[in-house]
Amino acid sequence: MTRSDLRWTRVCGAVLLGTLLACEKLHHDEAEHGAHGHPHGAEAAEEPRPDLSVTLYQGPLELFMEYPAFVTGAESPLIAHFTDTRDPDAFHPIVRGQVTATLRFADGTSEVFRAEKPLRDGIFKPIVKPTKAGAATLTLSLAGDQVTGTVEVGAVVVHPSAQAAVAAEPAEAPSAEQSVPYLKEQQWKTQYATAAVEARALRASLRAYGELRPAVEREVELSSPVAGRVEVQGELPQVGRTVKRGELLLTITAATGGGGGDRAALELEERRARVERGLTEREYKRAQELFATQAVAERQVDAARVAMEVAEARLRSATAQLAALRSAQASQSGSRAAAFDLRAPFDGVVARSEAMRGAFVAAGTPVVTIVDPRELRLVVHVPEHGLAFLENLDGAGFRVDGDTAERGVPPAAWLGTSPTLDPATRTVTVTFAVPNPTCALRPGQAARAMLYRKDTQDRLAVPAEAIVDDNGRPAIFVMEGGEAFFKRRVTVGARDGAWTSVLTGLEAGDRVVSRGAYEVKLSTTAGAIPAHGHQH
Repeated sequence: MTRSDLRWTRVCGAVLLGTLLACEKLHHDEAEHGAHGHPHGAEAAEEPRPDLSVTLYQGPLELFMEYPAFVTGAESPLIAHFTDTRDPDAFHPIVRGQVTATLRFADGTSEVFRAEKPLRDGIFKPIVKPTKAGAATLTLSLAGDQVTGTVEVGAVVVHPSAQAAVAAEPAEAPSAEQSVPYLKEQQWKTQYATAAVEARALRASLRAYGELRPAVEREVELSSPVAGRVEVQGELPQVGRTVKRGELLLTITAATGGGGGDRAALELEERRARVERGLTEREYKRAQELFATQAVAERQVDAARVAMEVAEARLRSATAQLAALRSAQASQSGSRAAAFDLRAPFDGVVARSEAMRGAFVAAGTPVVTIVDPRELRLVVHVPEHGLAFLENLDGAGFRVDGDTAERGVPPAAWLGTSPTLDPATRTVTVTFAVPNPTCALRPGQAARAMLYRKDTQDRLAVPAEAIVDDNGRPAIFVMEGGEAFFKRRVTVGARDGAWTSVLTGLEAGDRVVSRGAYEVKLSTTAGAIPAHGHQH
């Protein structure tokens, strides 16, 4: 039993004093059902004793217990709150079982006291009535089909009288921090859990943003090779429709009349694209020469290179369209127009569709886009100041809206890093392969990503969900006792998966709220404490 436990007992008493009138009826109701209220009748004449409390974690159990100091011949009800801690995402009250309290004295004798069933969910009340004074150890054993375990409470003292118990009570040390209450009845009704602060080997990490995209080879835009009309035999390729490799999607029947006008337009476009390609290539070379003499900024070189690449793409597109039209015209026989089938190149889903029966489309017009979403690309945009971090990468992790946990990306999924910065955003892209067999992820989704390096360092760490925002600063709720918490401002460091390092504000061995921290925060701002029958 710690000095902070005693301090918490007094804090609860002071806070509850202001709510006694509102809670009076509830206390009486609890007393009628055997709840752990204040004593009545003959017991009320007993001299007051110090109220003690203890919080322990042993095996699968958390024990938070409140009780009056032990006195020879006097009853001391143990208000024992037992919590099942096996699920790190949510602790649960023990609702079935038997509790045995054993006092072992220094002379080897023992006294045993039992509670055959819970007083109510999570709370057992064995009544200890020692027959002699002296030093002893206290053990509580829980047996039942829900959880079985033993909690060693440790050294206790059975006093010869209440006056001796009061005299032996240690002086209360002033507290630099104000604790806030969050009762067991509140904890058990929410997704609540705690975790010990300990050193963990964490990788260095860098936070960045990105998006999910289709794999380049698993997205294709089917365009009309000639000017003509759309013909569909059966169902239109609507958005969301699943298609199989080789499946006929639609047919383009070339426009009659030889397509001379179309051919002339395509030949003009091809010549224009070729000229533009030559101009941008010369501008790029000139920018490189000027940059070598430090006459222009590097971003001007990047802009010239991008313009040249765009011109190259336009030239390739125009050349392909002109070649397709020439092939179509050469294949025509008499007055019979040539027909071109557009088929799915692989198994996938229709992502975009402009197909309408009987519609006229110009040569090169995109008609249907097919995407295979079973494998995506995570494209992470790393700002310029983070370029040095990209050496020695060790995978990544990311979350999309709705995720409660980080999705891991192994190092082997790294596909590459762009060699140049985007001149507009001043970022480079790092790309990872992301399997998506159930198609739960969608191309285009935004992602909050973490990049990791191989170098690790032992750091004090807490679950990332333990950290809450406190007016723009990170804070953590540290347990002082089973129902008492301190709010601590902390400085956080690297994050590795579900764990975040804490640089200041915590010490090894502290126990923090790892699930339900925001509920604890809300209880501190609400200013209300539920009526409670504990021995405060």
